[in-house]
Amino acid sequence: MKGKLARFSDFAAHILPLEAHFLLQSQRFEDEEKIAILHSIIDQAGNPEKKIQFDTSIDKRKYSYVKSWCEKILTNLDVDYNLEKILQWEHFIRTDSLSVADDRECRRVISQTEPSDFNFIKIYDVARVYRHYLQIRLRHKDYVLIHNFLNRHRTDYEFSRLVNDKLHEATSEIISDYAYKKNMDYDDSIRWLSSLFYNENLDGYNRILAWIRLVFIAHNTRRYELLTDMFILFEKLVTSGRLYSRRIVTNFYSQYLLYYASMQQFDKAVTCGYYSIKEKNNDHLYYVNNLAAMLLRSKRPDEALIILKDAATRAKVTPNMHNKIGHTAYNVFALTDTGKSALAENQAFVFLTAYKKEIIEHRWHLFFTAYLKAMLTNKNYTGALKTASNFRLLHRDDQNKTSIIYSPSIPWMILLASFKNGDLTIADLKSRLNELMHINREYVNSAITHQDLLTLTKIVLNKDFQKLGMVDT
Repeated sequence: MKGKLARFSDFAAHILPLEAHFLLQSQRFEDEEKIAILHSIIDQAGNPEKKIQFDTSIDKRKYSYVKSWCEKILTNLDVDYNLEKILQWEHFIRTDSLSVADDRECRRVISQTEPSDFNFIKIYDVARVYRHYLQIRLRHKDYVLIHNFLNRHRTDYEFSRLVNDKLHEATSEIISDYAYKKNMDYDDSIRWLSSLFYNENLDGYNRILAWIRLVFIAHNTRRYELLTDMFILFEKLVTSGRLYSRRIVTNFYSQYLLYYASMQQFDKAVTCGYYSIKEKNNDHLYYVNNLAAMLLRSKRPDEALIILKDAATRAKVTPNMHNKIGHTAYNVFALTDTGKSALAENQAFVFLTAYKKEIIEHRWHLFFTAYLKAMLTNKNYTGALKTASNFRLLHRDDQNKTSIIYSPSIPWMILLASFKNGDLTIADLKSRLNELMHINREYVNSAITHQDLLTLTKIVLNKDFQKLGMVDT
């Protein structure tokens, strides 16, 4: 019995709040005990930090029934699972190996598909292949059914394909702007992408693509207020089952993390971050990095180390340098903040030796901010100055000052190292730090905040900190 409930408990802990909400809407149980079991799952989903105690007096077969029911409901809705079936049917059709059951199911799905369905484009593509399959086999009745579907939705299909191609072109421009830190006017892009996201007649896949690009723009420009109403609609679309898959839901929670972080609601951001890492897919490392950043911001470095360690193997093998560098940088921050600055500095040095070129190309500011902080905390002031010189960090920083996401963390830390190295007087240090304090003082979305810099300054300067006349709140 214990083993069975332990497995059920693991299943319940895996359910996300949006999934729990949909399950509650879908249930039609008459058995009070089954209803009670389902409500226990919902309570667990809404309180992940609490271990819900399941009623052991209820027949374990009812637990099995509810678990199977939940899995069936979610699987049938899952747009990714349904896409796998569609792709299989295409393979079977092309290889003349379509079974009678798959043949029947394929016709049913195609005939019931609407242009607003998530996988509409792919279903239409498969229907075109299927039409050839039916025609050559003289299956006139089935051929007419599929042929009529294709004719009826041809305009919708062509529009969806056109939108998809234009999204690709727009994305190339957005990514280019991000890579080169350009302060672009995205107003036209925002209006167009918003029109796609709110278009209820457009297929769900394109709506998701538009949503992701809107989030990217909001993150790049720190304009998260653009997304407030969209988050509400997105949640409704997911809970209605129209845009549901584990992949989509975990991505949704990851974007909510960034949204709450922008409003400095870090507890809510952390909660969403923990939801986002429940599913280990190709974006898992990205979600872990985001959550680690929020845990560090919330002064919870021990927790950050735990999740970063759990993702270490994935970080080693990922070809995504953006995520690989992020993982190492946040690990260095976490080690430093837990009193292991020597280990942090060593890990950063080893990583820098292996990936110098990639760090400069992708995330030099984040990495060197973490590395310099570790060296300063470890009292390696000469090493910090040497690293800054070798990699021309002040020059790179100057080129980055016009960016909306600029943070003066690197010149700030170089000044501290210069003072400790005897290259600056306390008066010079005070004057130059005061200049930096007026640059983007809030640093809301930076890896190291204004308060972090003051705290680091107090640690590095020790008794000399009072001479600066700065308030360490």
